[in-house]
This record gives sequence, C-alpha cells and structure tokens, in this order.
Amino acid sequence: MRFAVDEIPEEGMSFVVEIQKKDFAIDSDDCRLTRAVKVGGMLEKVSRDVYLSGLVETEVEVTCSRCLETFKQPVRSNMEAHFVPESNHAPERPEVELHAEDIDVEYYSGETIDLTQAVHDQILLALPATSLCREDCCGLCPQCGTNLNLGTCGCRDVDSDDPRLDILKTLKDKIK
Repeated sequence: MRFAVDEIPEEGMSFVVEIQKKDFAIDSDDCRLTRAVKVGGMLEKVSRDVYLSGLVETEVEVTCSRCLETFKQPVRSNMEAHFVPESNHAPERPEVELHAEDIDVEYYSGETIDLTQAVHDQILLALPATSLCREDCCGLCPQCGTNLNLGTCGCRDVDSDDPRLDILKTLKDKIK
C-alpha cells in the first residue's frame, strides 16, 4: 500500500485497496487473518505532510479469553494517520514527552508513503483486550479444564472446598 507523495493532488485523493491475506501478516500468536484486508479512505497533502483518514475492514480468527476456542472476529475500524518526512523531525533524544497529536504520526523516507504499518496497527488496536467467543461464555473448569460451554464436568464446586471463602459464605447467609 504505497503511494507516491507527488502524485497526491492538492484536492486530495480517495482510494480503495484490497490486500489478500497471504500478502498481509499479523504477527500475533493468537490472531490470524481469515479474509482480505480492505482499506479505503482519503489522502490529503499539505506541503510534504500527508494526512490519511479512512476505514479498515477485515476478519481475524482469535482465541477466546475464557474457553480458549478460536472464533472469527470482524474488524471494522476508522483510522487516521499523519505522515511526515523523516528529515522534518528532530534527531532522537533519550527522553521525549509525547502529546496526543504525536500518537498517529508516521515517518516516511523518500517520495512514497507506506500504509502497511498503520493498517496493521489499526487492526490490532481494533480488537478488544478480552476476546470472547460469545457474551455468556462459561470458560473452562478450573479443576479439570473441561470446556463448560460444551457441557458440565464431574468436578465438585471449587468454592465449597476453599476454606478461605468460608467467611464470605457466612456473610452471604447473614444477608439472606
């Protein structure tokens, strides 16, 4: 997803690009693309700075945080980025205070900008921190590891065997 900066007209340039999943890598162990990545948006140029506003759409296979089963998660996320030529930013300093406007800044060298890293980051940021296969996922039995979405197991209730929880049981009985 490379664009020549000189080819972006004054009024901006709209685009739609589809990248096949075999050509786009997500480098996460528990997340894989299941279909092509579609990116559409607008590139606007001010001097040598390029501003991107667009939409990323794809689908990924992720692992449920409770039951560890894999499931497909659609991704549809707005994205914005600001591309600045490398020569415009100051040399790296050991400690720099970041501001809100610095978060979406990408640097490019030469005469082209590459949207690949910005799209990659947006896909990962669009995923929830805790992925659930369904809202009422029961998870795994803490004793035997049985997937409780598929059925019950023969294990006894963990809470009844833990003496540390006895005080909570007495409080619960007093409330009733």
